[in-house]
This record gives sequence, structure tokens and C-alpha cells, in this order.
Amino acid sequence: MKKKLVKALDICGMIGIVFTALGTNAEAATYYGNGLYCNKQKCWVDWSKAITIIGNNAVANWATRGHAGWNY
Repeated sequence: MKKKLVKALDICGMIGIVFTALGTNAEAATYYGNGLYCNKQKCWVDWSKAITIIGNNAVANWATRGHAGWNY
């Protein structure tokens, strides 16, 4: 039983390493603010980050009557 568990965990670890190697390499991307990233091949938007940042900035500027500025 213990050997099967260890073997299963080893296989899961190897599969995880393979998927990590095939995934998006975020370290190679440049972040331009408001959720926008670009690398040599393409640009993309992290919409969850963009919506959060834009929403926070909108509320902060509304609450301070425009004196909060824009944070990225």
C-alpha cells in the first residue's frame, strides 16, 4: 500500500513538472500595468487583475474627488 502511494505521488510530481514546463512563462513577460503583459510572441490581459485595479482606482478617485491618482 505504501509503495503504491509513493509511486502515485512520484507520477503526479512528474506530471506537474511537465505541465509547469509547458505553461506560460510569466517571468519572460513584461508587465505594463492594469493587467497587460507582453512577451516576444504576444500580448495578453489578465482580466481579473485589470478589473480589480481599475475598480480600486475608480473608487479611490471618486472618494478623493480625483486626487488619488492612478495606481498600477
